[in-house]
Amino acid sequence: MSINALPGGLPLLGHAMELLRRPLSFVERLRDTGAVVRFNLGPRPSYLISTPELVKEVLISKSHCFDKGGPLFKQSKPLLGNGLVGCDREQARRSRPLMNPAFHHGRMARYTEVMSQVSREIADGWVDGSTVDFDAQMNVATMDALTRCLFAGVKDTDTAAEVRTVMQVIVNGVGRRAFIPISFVHKLPLPPKLREDAAMRKLHEVVDGVIASYREGGVDHGDLMSMMIMAQDDAGNGMTDTQLHDEVRSIMVAGTETSATMMLWMAYALHQHPSIRARMQEELDLVLAGRRLDYEDIPKLEYTSRVVQEALRRYPVAWLLTRYATVDVEIDGVTIPAGSDVMFSPYAEHMDPRNFDDPFAFDPDRWLPSRARAMHRQAFLPFGAGVRKCVGESFAFTEMMIMVATFFGPWTLTPVHPDPEPTASTTYRPRHTHFVLSKR
Repeated sequence: MSINALPGGLPLLGHAMELLRRPLSFVERLRDTGAVVRFNLGPRPSYLISTPELVKEVLISKSHCFDKGGPLFKQSKPLLGNGLVGCDREQARRSRPLMNPAFHHGRMARYTEVMSQVSREIADGWVDGSTVDFDAQMNVATMDALTRCLFAGVKDTDTAAEVRTVMQVIVNGVGRRAFIPISFVHKLPLPPKLREDAAMRKLHEVVDGVIASYREGGVDHGDLMSMMIMAQDDAGNGMTDTQLHDEVRSIMVAGTETSATMMLWMAYALHQHPSIRARMQEELDLVLAGRRLDYEDIPKLEYTSRVVQEALRRYPVAWLLTRYATVDVEIDGVTIPAGSDVMFSPYAEHMDPRNFDDPFAFDPDRWLPSRARAMHRQAFLPFGAGVRKCVGESFAFTEMMIMVATFFGPWTLTPVHPDPEPTASTTYRPRHTHFVLSKR
């Protein structure tokens, strides 16, 4: 079969400038060009896979032919280390059984208490009629909650603040570098690189200090770090300090950005759809009656769960994901050479009218069982799929439910800028983040 190749492109850069300038329309253009489309990032050919059936091949049925890789993962590697989020397939096979107990549902009730407490602390500081930078507050909420769930045995309250500051510097640099295919530029001692290097050194220092204190204490604090330290494989081997370090950094990246950014999108979505907001608030009032959300409440909040599910579809924070082919592999009749970068876009999938009716509409009831069962499972990819699906999916969803109940149940948020102006770099997020608070 002849392959669809995207025309155009610049010498040396290929299609990188189009991807940088118009990322969302670029992946939609690729999707509409064909199921498998070749384009260039720099001189290197890349492929975008654009149907749920073919995404299933890459992530599940032919996953043995692919591994984590591509430009985004290459630039994220210094941040993620060899943790489960960014490690190769063989390391993931060994690491995932050690990580699963930390996210077991039996531990979620404890994590829910921490998440609820942190969210309530922030909401208690809100003043009716005031304007807040909701992005900054959600970053505080998610990082503080994660730090307390990770390090319940650390009583130093400065730890979360230190981690939050350096993580923002490092994460911002990943997207800037990922799609500029001129590697030497990223090695120049320019101010952004110097800031990122200093932030990375500080992150290493903080994480290593926490690991050392846990090893010395030898106490199960009921937190994520204790679970990871106690975990053993079938041969009785646990994690080394190096692996613990990398897993902690991976969790910090994966466990904060998605939830915090989703709350920004949720604020815009509920403002734009007051009838949905009213219906959700009615359910929260009925089930919670003003108290904080407990883990056992989540199954009772059926409509609120659908609102969160729809926000994950309509606003996929991880808008573009990458792999690379470890062997020559045939996808839809096209042979993809070993070493090629292979991409798929949750944004393009979620916004495809062949996958979802009226895809740009915010419709929580599309997740009613009677409607959702007709959807292809790989058309909805907020947490990936297959053996590399996000191990912290239940943790993230639970945190989103808690924050929705805490921030959008008692409060109405009105954006200062009605147009969110979506941007896509490392993540898909709204540009404007200030909201006016109104107490219900």
